[in-house]
Amino acid sequence: MMPALGAAIRRHGLLLIALGAGLGIMLPDLAALTRPSLLVMSILTMLLALLRVEPAAFGAVLRQPLHAVLILTWVTFAVPLLIWLALSPILPAESSWLGAAVLIGATPALMSAAAFALLLGADAALLTVVALPSNALAPAWLPSVAAMLGVGAQVEPWAMAQRLGLLVGASFAGAALIARLAGRARLRAAAPEIDALLVLFVSASAIPCMDGVGLALRARPLEFLGMLAFAMVLNLTLQALGYLVFRAAPLRTALSAGLVSGTRNNVLLLAAIGPPGESDLGLLIAAAQLTLFMTPMLTAPIFRRLRQAHG
Repeated sequence: MMPALGAAIRRHGLLLIALGAGLGIMLPDLAALTRPSLLVMSILTMLLALLRVEPAAFGAVLRQPLHAVLILTWVTFAVPLLIWLALSPILPAESSWLGAAVLIGATPALMSAAAFALLLGADAALLTVVALPSNALAPAWLPSVAAMLGVGAQVEPWAMAQRLGLLVGASFAGAALIARLAGRARLRAAAPEIDALLVLFVSASAIPCMDGVGLALRARPLEFLGMLAFAMVLNLTLQALGYLVFRAAPLRTALSAGLVSGTRNNVLLLAAIGPPGESDLGLLIAAAQLTLFMTPMLTAPIFRRLRQAHG
């Protein structure tokens, strides 16, 4: 990759990611066509992110796992409970808006959260360690929350476990093989090129993630925009709350807690609920999925200022 091109991709990376989601919405046929490739894109995205994380960083998290355990407990159990406590007094129990918000809070962390962590300056190793058990708990936890809310969520535990195993196994094995062949020194030297490729793969994966969203938006544009605003406020509020709860921890840990509080695997939830255009609940989850690719542009300046303020 030409240095100038790579630098431009890195400089405008968050914008490119948002544009990838926009392209998936504007071209619904393309989003549907590329949907089968999402798993492969996810594997390659996670593989590239793993290449940028030093093995010693994983070792440090595993030797002192307290922050990882606390963040996992926070995002899995505390966040959906707090959402319900905050919104249930003002929204009816049968409200799709309440159900969607609580389900989003109960959805597992994004497996490729490490990619966003690298782009925003959070702790990629920590978020990878959090994401693994978070997703492993999802086949049992997510349907339980849905049942408590009276919402049908069709999650197939064995299919999800297979997908997770393939994603984790292929990405970790591929990263280990490349690291062994190339060596850590060459990988460190190639960091700018890896980051540029990472941006491109996250941008490309945003396209199939919007499968069905474009059609739903065209059918119900005003409702979707209102739901998008609701999902955006929820995402940003959760990120701010996660940061504040863990503010006493090291900065990168607090930033990571904030990021993972709002950055959830809504594709998994959307698959369990059904096509986004079939219900208010599905449309709300689709709006939340779109915020995943939009909020990094909004939070990047805040992350940067916090890092500068802490030296």
